[in-house]
Amino acid sequence: MTAQTTKSIEMDIISNQGPDGRMRGAATWMARVLKAEESQIILAIDVRHIHARATETQRLSIAHRQDCLQMQIDRLCESASQFLGEDWNEDISDNLISTTDIDEGDGEDVFSDTFHPQDPNYSDAVVLPLPSYLGMQQADRLGLLTMVDQELRLREGQANDALHELRVSLAHKAVIFQTDVRHARTYNMTTRAWGKVGSADVKVQRHAAIYCRCQKQMIALNASGNTLNQYKMLRKEDLKISATIADPNARGHRDDTLAWFWTMDVPRIQRSMIGCLNVR
Repeated sequence: MTAQTTKSIEMDIISNQGPDGRMRGAATWMARVLKAEESQIILAIDVRHIHARATETQRLSIAHRQDCLQMQIDRLCESASQFLGEDWNEDISDNLISTTDIDEGDGEDVFSDTFHPQDPNYSDAVVLPLPSYLGMQQADRLGLLTMVDQELRLREGQANDALHELRVSLAHKAVIFQTDVRHARTYNMTTRAWGKVGSADVKVQRHAAIYCRCQKQMIALNASGNTLNQYKMLRKEDLKISATIADPNARGHRDDTLAWFWTMDVPRIQRSMIGCLNVR
C-alpha cells in the first residue's frame, strides 16, 4: 500500500471527525502548524548557509522570510486557544518538550522556551503550540488526547513526505555525480558541476532535518514500537550516496547496501527515480 501523505491523512481525519465542536478544524490547524515548523527548519538551515560576505539583497531576503514566518506563527498562536483551550499557555514552561538542534553534532538547542520570542529575528526558534511540544502530561491535563492521536497521524504523513523528498534529492545528487561531475572536462564545467552538488546537498539537508524533527516529535507523542520501528532514526551515514542509487545494476555496486528508507513505499521510490533520470 502506498504510504499516505500529510494531505491525504488530513482529508481522512476531516471526513471522519465527530460532532465535537472543539476538535472540528483541529487537523487543518495542526497541518498548518506543521508547515510552519518545516519553514522554521528550512530557514534555520538557510541562515547557517548564508556566507559572512552575503550581499545586502541576500540578507534582506532572509529578514523578509523571518518576518513573514513570525507573522504566520503569531496567527497560529492566537488561534491556538480554539483547539487547546483558553489556558493552554499558562504555567507550562517547565513542561515544554525541548528538541535538539537540527545539527546533531553541536548539541545546541534551536528552541527557546517561549512561544513568542523577544527578538523577531529568531522566528526559526519559536516553540510551536502542538501537543508534541506541550508534552503528554500537559496534553492530558488539557484534554487533548484526541489531538495527540491526530497529530501522530499527521506526523506519519509528514515523515512519508519528507522521506519521499529525501529520496528524490539523494537520487538527483547521485545522478549529478554520475553525469556532470564524472564528465566534467574543464575547470568551468567542474565548478558548475560541484555547484549543482552543493545545491542538491542543501535540499538533502532540509528534508533530512524535517524528518529528524518529525521522528523526534513522534517519540514525544508516545508513538508505538511498531510505528518507531517503521520510522527509524536517521543517521548521517544513511545519507551517503553511491552508483546504486542512480543505477542499481552499476558494475561493482550490486552489493552496496542502501539505507532502510529506500525499501519503504517501493512504487513511489521507482517513480522518483524515473523522474530524476528523465530530467537529465
